[in-house]
Amino acid sequence: MTNMGHEIAQVVRNNYHVRTPNSQRMHEAAKSWLPGGDTRTINHFTPYPTFMSRGAGCVLTDVDGNDYLDFVNNMGSMVHGHAHPALVAAASEQITLGTALGAPVELQMRHAKILCERVDSIELVRYTNSGTEATMLALRVARAFTGKDAIVKIDGGFHGMHNDVEINMLTGMPEPLRPQAGLPASFPQIQIPRGVPANVGDDVFLVRYNDLDQATRLLALHGSRIAALIVDPMMGAAGCIPAEVDYLRGLRELTHKHNVLLIFDECNTFRLGPLQNRYNIQPDLTAISKIIGGDIPLGALGGRADIMARFDPTRPEPIFHTGAFVGNSLALRVGLAALETFGPPEVAALNKLGERLIHELPKAAREAGVKMQVTGIGSHAHLHWGEGPIRDARDALALQANLAELPELVHLELLNRGIYISRRGIFTLSTPMTDEHVQAYLDAMHETLRTLRPFIAAKVPHLLVDARVPASATAGR
Repeated sequence: MTNMGHEIAQVVRNNYHVRTPNSQRMHEAAKSWLPGGDTRTINHFTPYPTFMSRGAGCVLTDVDGNDYLDFVNNMGSMVHGHAHPALVAAASEQITLGTALGAPVELQMRHAKILCERVDSIELVRYTNSGTEATMLALRVARAFTGKDAIVKIDGGFHGMHNDVEINMLTGMPEPLRPQAGLPASFPQIQIPRGVPANVGDDVFLVRYNDLDQATRLLALHGSRIAALIVDPMMGAAGCIPAEVDYLRGLRELTHKHNVLLIFDECNTFRLGPLQNRYNIQPDLTAISKIIGGDIPLGALGGRADIMARFDPTRPEPIFHTGAFVGNSLALRVGLAALETFGPPEVAALNKLGERLIHELPKAAREAGVKMQVTGIGSHAHLHWGEGPIRDARDALALQANLAELPELVHLELLNRGIYISRRGIFTLSTPMTDEHVQAYLDAMHETLRTLRPFIAAKVPHLLVDARVPASATAGR
């Protein structure tokens, strides 16, 4: 690295240290009680994560008194930002009435009615505590309903933290790859995380995203073994990669043909519409979480009545499903407040604000002389460095290679400028945000990249826009 590039990197880190001494102190103390100093892997970044003390609207305040525009929103679960008056009032009222009564409550019916009304394919609902539990329950009922054991997941798809779906999450996994048994070499190789039994891979097939031909070949070979195919209408953790509509429609036809249940994971995308309504595609089952609880833990599985009826305890051989906090009153009451204040007009307005960022962030980067892409839909999106098509998780992963410390430095410098996004580049919007907040993010990104340009020139010059081509001529390519 040139001296100037090294010096700029040091200035960014030093500024972060100067602004956040209490975060550093708390992080060091927390490591005595928590492995790595926290309880959530995605919160970690170097040199240490920022400790937050409170949130109000779209602003977070850290333990050193610094304010940040919050474009993380707890990975998209907080559509109304922090301490929204309607949600605070709902929580306060429900706490006085009881939070988990251990019996059926009217709130379950009221909340479920809204989900059925807003998602075209959902006829009945079962509650869980999280999206992880919702997708786990979806696969369980799919196996029970079809009498088959194998499932299909997308290479790089993230559906929570249970064994079946942790395979090939592609979130920095170091484990070795091996071919999928009984499939050609053109199919993704399988990667099983540490702690997941190796035999789990025997009943999990992997296919590439947006590749209908590969899914067609797989089901032709093994459809008689496969209970369900689970897919995001827009991949989240892999980089907010939208599915091609014809791909999703093809999966619907293909799974129906082979008696395979189609599961949409709309935990991230429910805030956008949901996408299955927009595309007029009806899966058999849908997993939802995040915003439906108003940022209090809540998940749900919904779908066709004949499939969901397998949970009915009055029917022969029902599926056993329970949990001390499943369908608790606090989450349902706050979730109702969140949904009642986030109807179609609010969804459309927030998506419009997000689309502005999706279109204008790459332009701001190019004006600073740097190649950047943004993928996503509406209020949920992801930064990518460089150029080239992004149709699946492997495309996004390839763009993450050879970036040196750039993502870390961009993240830290945005924090130094009062913008909070995730370390890996995901960002979401909340209803308190305005065009002024969006402009602040755009300005901060432009200035961050201008500051880091000498570092980029020294360490990742392939990201520089050709100096001979005016920025205005390359914007939007």
